[in-house]
Amino acid sequence: MNPITRLQEPLPELGMLTRIRAAGKTPAVLLLPAVAGLNTYCADVANALADQGYASLALDYYTGTGAPPLNTRAEAIAAVASLSDRAILARVQAGVAHLKSLPEVDPDKLAVLGFCVGGSYSLLAASSMDAFRCAIAFYGPPKYLETNANKPLSPLDAVGDIRCPLLGHYGAADTLIPLEHVQELRDRLKGKPAEIYTYPGAGHAFHEHFRPQVYRPIAAQEAWERSLRYLRWYFGQ
Repeated sequence: MNPITRLQEPLPELGMLTRIRAAGKTPAVLLLPAVAGLNTYCADVANALADQGYASLALDYYTGTGAPPLNTRAEAIAAVASLSDRAILARVQAGVAHLKSLPEVDPDKLAVLGFCVGGSYSLLAASSMDAFRCAIAFYGPPKYLETNANKPLSPLDAVGDIRCPLLGHYGAADTLIPLEHVQELRDRLKGKPAEIYTYPGAGHAFHEHFRPQVYRPIAAQEAWERSLRYLRWYFGQ
């Protein structure tokens, strides 16, 4: 597809919608960002999806407030902890409803794709909603070290109820997500349509091309190509 065929527009209270011009109805992806929220990286991912023929809606976790400071690891962890899972999942539901309302979108061909905390929300959404053909998680922590009012249910405890096929990507050198947690995720998903991959030498956020210190080009490209194949298969293309 030519870049001229795509148009990005902000949606108040929801996020960023990327439309495409195509003959007939198209599949759509609900895009769940990392803790940094909407940024140029999200726009790049949305454009890459558009080039494959998919509309997308990237959710904004911080409507009205803006993203919190993320200058240190401690600030990033605090930002994740401050997000209410119930509130974000309600926003996911609203995003699904909006995508289904668009005349150019096939309401029966939706997927959810998340990065970092968005990957955790992909797991939770796929385990509580029937809206998706498939779910994809890039290094979303599968296990909460503790639960509380904002984090009442660990994704690891939710995936027993998963309602669609799941593809997961995790870095073998991720210091935020122990490999034991990834193996626990595999164990909980035994017998279900799930594929969980780990990438040698890759740490957290290995797909974020704008951060040279974490970007791992081979892992990033392999994970992205697998994700596109996954979408094509479950969208019936």
